[in-house]
Amino acid sequence: MGAILSLPVVGYLLMPSLTSYSTSINILFFYMTWSTLVLSQPPLKVEVVGTLAIRTLFFLVPSLLFLLFDSIIPSLAVGMKTQGSAALPTRTGGVRVKRRGGSTPPVLQVLGLSLFNICLGVVIQSAIELLFTEVLRIRSALKVSTTLPMPWSIFKDVVRGLLLREVLQYYIHRFILHPDSASYISKLHKTYFHSVTAPYSLTAHYDHPLSYILFRFLPTYLPSIIFRTHLLTYFLLLSIITFEETLTLSGYTTVPGIMLGGIARRQDLHSEGHGRGNFAPWGLLDWVHGTSIGGDLMEDIGDEAEKHQIKERGGRAWGNAKESGKEGFKAWKGRRKSSKKA
Repeated sequence: MGAILSLPVVGYLLMPSLTSYSTSINILFFYMTWSTLVLSQPPLKVEVVGTLAIRTLFFLVPSLLFLLFDSIIPSLAVGMKTQGSAALPTRTGGVRVKRRGGSTPPVLQVLGLSLFNICLGVVIQSAIELLFTEVLRIRSALKVSTTLPMPWSIFKDVVRGLLLREVLQYYIHRFILHPDSASYISKLHKTYFHSVTAPYSLTAHYDHPLSYILFRFLPTYLPSIIFRTHLLTYFLLLSIITFEETLTLSGYTTVPGIMLGGIARRQDLHSEGHGRGNFAPWGLLDWVHGTSIGGDLMEDIGDEAEKHQIKERGGRAWGNAKESGKEGFKAWKGRRKSSKKA
């Protein structure tokens, strides 16, 4: 735990908003801490510990808190779940209707396999780094340096990482894990991930290790090594993806944010429908290829915007701005008249 908390990226992600002066001091402190860490520790250790810290903070801890809430106050939790009582994992295992001959994985099994998959991903990530640096004697897969990435570089790498992840997940999910004719890998995915039809956060990483690596690990990690992004940028991208998966597979009806609410509904319908559609989280390629179920991306954005009353708030803000403008113009005219009289 001490090693996790010592990572500057954790402090950076959790750092509150301060004044510009305090922010500058914090950035300087962050740079000094990061430089000391990179110069004093092996790059692979920094990468592994940072990855595990992010998975712990943004997946394991929130998932266990959601599970605790669902277990202690089920009467309250059931009203917040999209699939109602079927989505209470400690009571139903996340299954609406049990199929004949099918088995429901207990929560501890889901937790155990999820942690195994995360660790397996870290092992593969470490093996790739060792292959690059120790066997092939070339530069590391991810850029590890004392120099901090610039804001534009961070934004660019995160956006294209998310876009490439969307593309990879869609085509892998649709044509490898849900092909027209069942294959060995698709049967594994159906047996494990789709044994839970009412998802909860722990199921975000619950799958057979083979299908997990194809669907969760590679689309997240591959874009970063293709563009050789800075390790800190990869940590930020991993944090965004991990927290997104934790929230959107929680099974709750209300998820903060316009995009996340739509993703949560699509993920829930994908699990409930045993993989009939909604093959990627954002729904962009589902909309393009016509594989959306329960409403497409545009409908989700419209519904979420209406739910958050964006039009009404925008209208009120515009009205307030116009009133302020009128009052300011009247005050300006009054000052001009006063100056002319003087």
